[in-house]
Amino acid sequence: MMKRVFAGALFLAISPMTPAEDLYTGRYSNCMDASGGVTVNMMNCIGEEIKTQDARLNGAYQKLRNNISGERRQELLDAQRLWIQYRDANCQFYATAGGTLAMVASNECVLRETAQRAQELENLANW
Repeated sequence: MMKRVFAGALFLAISPMTPAEDLYTGRYSNCMDASGGVTVNMMNCIGEEIKTQDARLNGAYQKLRNNISGERRQELLDAQRLWIQYRDANCQFYATAGGTLAMVASNECVLRETAQRAQELENLANW
């Protein structure tokens, strides 16, 4: 019975249950609405939200790091480094499609992945 409860809690902690858009600030939605579809304006909105989500990610990482043993801290660090490599390589793929919309898609990828990882680490830290 206890193993089932543990497995269920672990699943809830690591599964992405919230769409990335629901993790963004209201400020981001308002900014994108006001961007008028102008690429530079959209990129500015995305850039500001990436800063917000990156701060959220860093806070969740530190909270989780402080709540786990030394050995697990190294595992977390290794996993985080690999996750950053994945995120950057995956999102760079969008940028190589060419055109201004490719850069928007690439930056939106960074935003989405960062927000989802922040949520994942927050779930683990609160577990």
